[in-house]
Amino acid sequence: MMELVTGPEQSWRRFAWAAPLVRRGEPLSPDQLAMLHAAPPLPHDETERLSDLREYSVLDGEACADFDALVELAAATCGAPMAALSFVDGARQRYTARVGIPVAEVGRNAGLCARAILATEPVLEVPDTSRVAWFSPGLHGPDGLPVRFYAGAPLRTRDGSAIGTLCVMDQVPRRLTDAQRTALERIARAACTQLSLRRQLRLATQTDRLTGLPNWLHFESEFEALKPRSGIACFVRLKALTHISTAHGFRVADSLVQQTAARLRAIAAGGAFIGRIKRGLFLLFFPDMEPESFRLKAQLIAAQLQAPYMVNDLTLVCPVHLGFAAHPRDGATLDEVVNAADAALQLAIERDEPTAFFDKSVDCATTSTHYRLEPQLRNALVHDEFVNYYQPKVDLATGRIQGVEALIRWVHPQRGLVPPSEFVPALEATGLIRDVGRSILERAVADWRRWRDAGLPAPRIAVNVAAAQLRDGDLVRHLREALDAIGGNPAALSIEVTESVLIGNLERAIEVLTQVRELGLPVAIDDFGTGYSSLAYLVTLPVDEVKIDRAFTRKIGTDSAYRDIVGTCVNLARNLRLRVVAEGVETQEQARVLRALRCDLAQGFLYSPPVPAEELAQLLSSSAPAW
Repeated sequence: MMELVTGPEQSWRRFAWAAPLVRRGEPLSPDQLAMLHAAPPLPHDETERLSDLREYSVLDGEACADFDALVELAAATCGAPMAALSFVDGARQRYTARVGIPVAEVGRNAGLCARAILATEPVLEVPDTSRVAWFSPGLHGPDGLPVRFYAGAPLRTRDGSAIGTLCVMDQVPRRLTDAQRTALERIARAACTQLSLRRQLRLATQTDRLTGLPNWLHFESEFEALKPRSGIACFVRLKALTHISTAHGFRVADSLVQQTAARLRAIAAGGAFIGRIKRGLFLLFFPDMEPESFRLKAQLIAAQLQAPYMVNDLTLVCPVHLGFAAHPRDGATLDEVVNAADAALQLAIERDEPTAFFDKSVDCATTSTHYRLEPQLRNALVHDEFVNYYQPKVDLATGRIQGVEALIRWVHPQRGLVPPSEFVPALEATGLIRDVGRSILERAVADWRRWRDAGLPAPRIAVNVAAAQLRDGDLVRHLREALDAIGGNPAALSIEVTESVLIGNLERAIEVLTQVRELGLPVAIDDFGTGYSSLAYLVTLPVDEVKIDRAFTRKIGTDSAYRDIVGTCVNLARNLRLRVVAEGVETQEQARVLRALRCDLAQGFLYSPPVPAEELAQLLSSSAPAW
């Protein structure tokens, strides 16, 4: 009689169904032995499988409570001390959620999941791993239990091989009961459903709807997943898109953008990846390319993009500007190489040439553009050419103005009103933003006092704070002096800080914002949700208000995915007792949806564009709701 392999009773077994132990030496089936060969072949669709896996963004993402719950359920149901949601990439199997396993990953060929993804049956079961000559039961290290039993249900997200498994393991040989095997299959299907929902949300938030191309967030995640050692970054700008839109209408321009995206997909088909940054601006990255061998290809790309387009019955030509930079020579990180490519693009625009490559002269030329403006900006500061405009924040429930945002404008003596995009970057690059920011603050409290003295319901004025001001030790002092000028009334002011400014130096931001709140001034996060891990740090920041970016507000009336995203942001803020302002509100339908989502305030052209202080006073003079 063969000896039964037994082990000590574990506390978790009282939750498990009875599982028969396996007799030592019980043979594996021929199919299993073939599947468990020491050097398994790659799936026939390995390239597509790895592409699918990257789309789900689960290899190195944040922990997911839903995944954890499914793994815990699998462990309890199968009476197993070890369980995991395991994803198999080119070199490893990553335990995205795990129970009883001390390590986060093992080599692809060290575990059994790389075999399970090849299985045709719903569950690959290895009753006794001692029958697999190459397998080491101690693959999880000295702190882990030995793996003597394995069962894995492949996670199939499409027709073809799987991206991973839901697996359970034990320290003794055994088999699953029929009920346990069925349960493991069903839990695996639930995991696939959760993956599908995760992918749909990711596509909704990381895919450009007009072209179907990845947006910046998706592009960034693809770069981080690939971790290329070298390559070429390329910015593509459609030069004549605005003129085409003006002459033929926005639908024709949109069709041209879609055709450009199709051409770029063909250009990127050799392994590059691509994203659409905004209306006429695209970004590509070509892995494993060197600048010396890429210059001819750059000219060919420009020629392909400038070939005539057919839109309806129109034949259109749209010149392009391309800016190129090399990784890691011109930038060791994605941000750095993209900034270098952008500098090259600006040089191509200045020279009105199709292509330009980054070098030191490009960088100097771009920087000099800002510094050429510096004398004019200093002169504007001396002669009070900078003025404050104010845009109302309206209570969605009552229609009354509850606050305003102060926005800088430059009234040039010859050019008239200069758009902020033309001079604010130069203010920041030259450091003049500190002095200009202080003048904005001083004008804001002076306007607030005039409104109050005129008997108007003077609203709280939100003043934007730049990164240089946040780093500057004088910001809190300047705010205190501004309050002293109006008798110390904190109801006059608040400040707004963008996510990018906060994330640049989080510790310093927390220190300064804490001091600002001690003055009695509320703090708002501007452009909430545009590219940083807001949810991760929001609870630690001393803030009172979040402003939902206009990119989300614009689509809530027509796109349920964006409506759900805004609803999630509002609920999160309310749970943290923060006030919510939606920016960029332009239609009554957007306002209606925001009211239904219980958003507090709205700001946008539906209510008023930014206006001078005198025009805002007229809006404040009405005692009835403004909208």
